[in-house]
Amino acid sequence: MAAKRHNRDDVVRGAFAVLDESGIEAVTLRGVAKRMGLHQNSVTFQVTSKAFLFELMAEVILGELSLDDLPEKPPERIAEVSKRLRLAMLSHRDGGRVIGGTDTADANALAYADVTISAFLEAGVSAVIATRASVALHCLIIGLVEEEQAERPNPRRHHISPDDYPGLAHIGGLLDEDSYTERAAFGIEALINQALLTAEVR
Repeated sequence: MAAKRHNRDDVVRGAFAVLDESGIEAVTLRGVAKRMGLHQNSVTFQVTSKAFLFELMAEVILGELSLDDLPEKPPERIAEVSKRLRLAMLSHRDGGRVIGGTDTADANALAYADVTISAFLEAGVSAVIATRASVALHCLIIGLVEEEQAERPNPRRHHISPDDYPGLAHIGGLLDEDSYTERAAFGIEALINQALLTAEVR
């Protein structure tokens, strides 16, 4: 029986298998080839480079972000798309780092960006603010997801002296107890509201 010929999609699937099993550091052309039982040259032929492989992986993650059944009101639409982006990243190990380390401009990325920017424009903000707020939201979500997915073998166990750090002592364990879901919702709402304030003063 002839050996199965692998295409680019096969390589991307193999890369996700490595990612979900071992994390982003293990996703190399050599690592993917080993996982698939192929020579590295076969993987390189399909994806050219590690950087391009990550772009393809980012496209897949963004493709898992549904843009269907979004709210009619622009602020709610922006918030919902942002929350869906976060969940798409969280569905893969180190998904935040995959998206954060790439600059893809495929149809999935463009569709997601267009929904967000169009909603800001519809809400009455300027093109500059729509661009700035959209990028800020994107970076906020990536950063929070990266932090949420980071492996921390030694959690914080420091005693906070109220004499030295009164503010930190006052909030107690909230730094550890506050969920990333709540942090994301807070940041998304804050950025949207700030952008909308500029529309009100125009």
